[in-house]
Amino acid sequence: MRRSVGSAVAWTAAVTVAGLLAAGCSKQVVEVKTGADLTDAERMIEHRVTAGETLALIADNYYGDPERAAEVAAQNGLSDPERLTTGSVLRLQFTAAEWDAARQRAAALKPYNEGVELLAKDRLAEAEERFRLAVATAPDLVSARYNLALVLVQRGRHDEALTILADLTEMRPEALDIRFAYGHALFSASRFQEAATQFRAALDLDATHRRAAFGLGRALEEAGDTAAAIAGWERYLEIDPDSSWADQARNRLQKLRDAS
Repeated sequence: MRRSVGSAVAWTAAVTVAGLLAAGCSKQVVEVKTGADLTDAERMIEHRVTAGETLALIADNYYGDPERAAEVAAQNGLSDPERLTTGSVLRLQFTAAEWDAARQRAAALKPYNEGVELLAKDRLAEAEERFRLAVATAPDLVSARYNLALVLVQRGRHDEALTILADLTEMRPEALDIRFAYGHALFSASRFQEAATQFRAALDLDATHRRAAFGLGRALEEAGDTAAAIAGWERYLEIDPDSSWADQARNRLQKLRDAS
């Protein structure tokens, strides 16, 4: 899964940027006012909400802190912060001390969004280069580091990806997409028991997370833990009894039961 992303932009004008969703890319426009000596009112970014975004993710992208979601909600008079309207505009305020970091993220988001477009086209080497530039420009831009890790997994460079994802998991222990990606990267590196641990942690965050439940069954099966794998596949089928994935789960479950 790719993370949705908000973006700060260049110092003088609005630019078009990509908001990544699990199913693909969408575009959004944001505007940053700038000047040598800005007032509090002028240290502001306007962010247009794209489908699938949450206030926590927007706060993470702009402030480096998802816990500031409540502050963003209050600033924008949102009566139900859990329900963002796609296309609506949020006004994000920064203090003088925060403004330099906001501008740094603005510079980073141009190569980041170029990386997003390249990744969508499976141009992995070029996407990696753009994500690396974004990370070098704004090391605290979690979305850029996360997508860099996804590219590295796809390119088979698991050790590098795991270093990034382990760090991000420690930074954002409640981020479900990061936790799942960490489990997936561990599985890809054939570290099956460790992958199972991360998939369990993802399911602790969301007990209905279908991909984490499927990953857990696969990881336990690959680890040779038959009893736990049977329980894992049974758990998966409680979440998803009807899809094509469920058919695979039933087949794997039956084979394990027959062999045990």
